[in-house]
Amino acid sequence: MFGVNKPQELLLIKDIEEKFVTLVLLLLVIAFPTAIHAKELKKGMSFLAARKLLVHKGWRPIKSNADYGGTEKILIDAHIEEAESCAMDKAVCRFNYKKGDKCLRLFTQGEEIKDMRVYEWTNDCPEGD
Repeated sequence: MFGVNKPQELLLIKDIEEKFVTLVLLLLVIAFPTAIHAKELKKGMSFLAARKLLVHKGWRPIKSNADYGGTEKILIDAHIEEAESCAMDKAVCRFNYKKGDKCLRLFTQGEEIKDMRVYEWTNDCPEGD
């Protein structure tokens, strides 16, 4: 291979394999950053359980300063101040957390707090953060 002897060829192959593994790991970190930052979260878990877990793991709720009504007001009145917004046409809300310089945006479905379930999360930060 490439005019090199067998030991050099094996070293070259090993070097290529190591670089490939490093590249794959790097791509996973870039493509799935929240899987690393919030690996204990599970789709379908209750919002209150997810919130408790995140706070226990050092995630700080990011208080929103928006003017609220409807579901957001109910959440704020329940001292869930990280509620960024809730949709008016369906029971979907989003919440923001921060840990160091990392952000986590949690999306839930459900009409009442006790029924809210996690369906997605990202590493997006709220605007202005």
